[in-house]
Amino acid sequence: MPSPAEQVSAAPLPSLCIFGDSHIASVKQALDAGLLPYVTDHLEFWGAYGPAFRQFEFQDNTVLPRKDAAEMVAMINGLGREVLRGDAFAAYLFYGARLRIADFLPPMLATLRQGGHLSAAVRHRVVRRFLEGRKSYRIAQQFARTNPGVSVTFAPAPLLTLGVGLPEKTWPEAEGASAGERAEVLGWLDAEAAADGITLLHQPEETIVEGCWTDPRFAATGPGSEEDPVHKSPEFAALMLTRYRALQAG
Repeated sequence: MPSPAEQVSAAPLPSLCIFGDSHIASVKQALDAGLLPYVTDHLEFWGAYGPAFRQFEFQDNTVLPRKDAAEMVAMINGLGREVLRGDAFAAYLFYGARLRIADFLPPMLATLRQGGHLSAAVRHRVVRRFLEGRKSYRIAQQFARTNPGVSVTFAPAPLLTLGVGLPEKTWPEAEGASAGERAEVLGWLDAEAAADGITLLHQPEETIVEGCWTDPRFAATGPGSEEDPVHKSPEFAALMLTRYRALQAG
């Protein structure tokens, strides 16, 4: 019997897989609420929440979940796709997936706004450390590298929500940053990702307030979300998927 990495789905080539962690819950909520724009004739979700997200291995162009993650993958996917091959879909959208822009953009803005200067070589090292420090990004790299013609897009987890919860670290020097300053720093990420064949999907400018925070009107909803600055609302997810659709349309 072939190993999971050698199994090839007999189903027709699907159009889009949204791969991620707990952030994809808001996308599912948006879908259930009828908020999502038309994206594809075939949409699948694949991933895991919480610690189980760390239980993924990558080999032979395939993401393989260990036992704890396998149970959650089955629940999230709901279609029996036990492993995720890089050639199983025409397009992949990595959503959240532990790549947190709040860990990168505010400290970089703070550095620039205090008169700091990063040479091109230092910028390259800092950006590569941020991107490649996450297994999910390395998987996206391999998908893009190994599967020519497959669209790979990565939407990092957005900025923390202003006034919600108690963030472990804040960057007051970054507050008040302009759209141009944010675009400069995000451009560093875009350039490196493009070199990997990956398009980054950043949160819309209209969702950002006070330079480096997400507008509270996009805060997470539901029980237990009152102190959650990380996750966002279904309305936020719908905006992100609208932007994704526009990118795919060219």
